[in-house]
Amino acid sequence: MVQLAHEAGARVIGSGRTDHKDTVLDLGASTFLDLQQDRLEEVGEVDVVFDVIGGEVLRRSARLMRPGGALITIAEPPQVQPEHGRAIFFVVEPDRAGLVALEHRLRDGRLRPIVGAVCSLAEAPSAFGPGRRTRGKTVVAIADAN
Repeated sequence: MVQLAHEAGARVIGSGRTDHKDTVLDLGASTFLDLQQDRLEEVGEVDVVFDVIGGEVLRRSARLMRPGGALITIAEPPQVQPEHGRAIFFVVEPDRAGLVALEHRLRDGRLRPIVGAVCSLAEAPSAFGPGRRTRGKTVVAIADAN
């Protein structure tokens, strides 16, 4: 999301754990908030929040909306409505044209995938188990690459 927003010309404020800072800034964020040390409220008002965490972060983010802003979350249906904007629960729907556009961005280098781990199909249940964290996406290898 950081890369797509940056490519579209947005000023991106990324957030996460301390060990994510360099990656988030490298992907195009102009500012990084450490969710363990910084306060979201220090950002001021924003036009859009794209939330992947939910819970308390989602509730606090709702207070950051400028008039007409959008709080978009993929984590959970929002239990809060921003005073000055709207909350949207976003569910990804397969879209061939959208996937082709992403493929073109990958192939020409405008979009850089972050792969955190590669596992076999047999290892997949534990790779996605509770408490398992990795920087980037986990790829499940279905067939041997050789």
